[in-house]
Amino acid sequence: MEAIQFWFSSLWQSASFWKAAAIFFAVLNLKTLPIVWHIRVYRYFFRNGYLITPAVEQPARPATDILKPFSIFSRAPIMELDFNMHKSNSTYFSDLDVSRTALMSSIVVKGAALLNKNLHSQGKKGPLGFILGSVYTNFKREIPAYVKYEVKSHIASFDQKWIYIITYFLKPGKRSSKKDQDENEVLKKRLFAVSISKYVLKKGRYTVPPKDAFEAAGYTPILDTSDVKGQSTGVENGHANGTALERKETANGKSDEWDRLKAEIDRGFTIVEPFINQEDKLLDDFVYKMSLPGFA
Repeated sequence: MEAIQFWFSSLWQSASFWKAAAIFFAVLNLKTLPIVWHIRVYRYFFRNGYLITPAVEQPARPATDILKPFSIFSRAPIMELDFNMHKSNSTYFSDLDVSRTALMSSIVVKGAALLNKNLHSQGKKGPLGFILGSVYTNFKREIPAYVKYEVKSHIASFDQKWIYIITYFLKPGKRSSKKDQDENEVLKKRLFAVSISKYVLKKGRYTVPPKDAFEAAGYTPILDTSDVKGQSTGVENGHANGTALERKETANGKSDEWDRLKAEIDRGFTIVEPFINQEDKLLDDFVYKMSLPGFA
């Protein structure tokens, strides 16, 4: 027994032991170490051609491709756990940063140099970049320690200023071919959390319409013209969910590309609209509350 106690005492006082323990702990929490967040975020810019893609017209791509989701995968290490040993609510937002960056860089980075060049020729000065306007997150189920999860983001809608992104935190897996109520319930149980974010693209102080970024990256047709009946489009009214939009021919002769895109961004806008309206209500409530005793 004394020999065992002596061995443990020597181990406890050993500098090598503590170095090994520190390295082991760092490996277990690699995701939370300094600079790692920056690497996780910025690698998607460079993966998609940031700084190496010239300012030239990009090959035409179907406009509906902007609606395709992008997934990343992660786990919750010790340093992301709360008192209940689940992923802390606050740490979801760092994963959201990575997921949104991965999505948007895969869509617009190829056209960033051309967009920047065009804006500069118009007298718009300053850096070009996306700015996060707000985030809403609804937590459905806890994520246990070190359990693999999927973060899937997609563009739900856009208007003249904002791009609305919906993100799902999911238990990895694929939906079966069944389309019954039981399968829907199983699918819902895969959902850990869902978020709505909105991005604005800025060139210095100038707000860049999202359609300009999409067009520079080659997505077509994305146009904000009036329809043949002379009615204003939703984009012109500040939203991309107008009652009628002019149909444009795609490069391969199809005429329904914008119609299919419009149908999806219309539907997406109905999902995010309550979130948008709630922001105005919260601001109005803030002004009201600050007029009350004890708030001002």
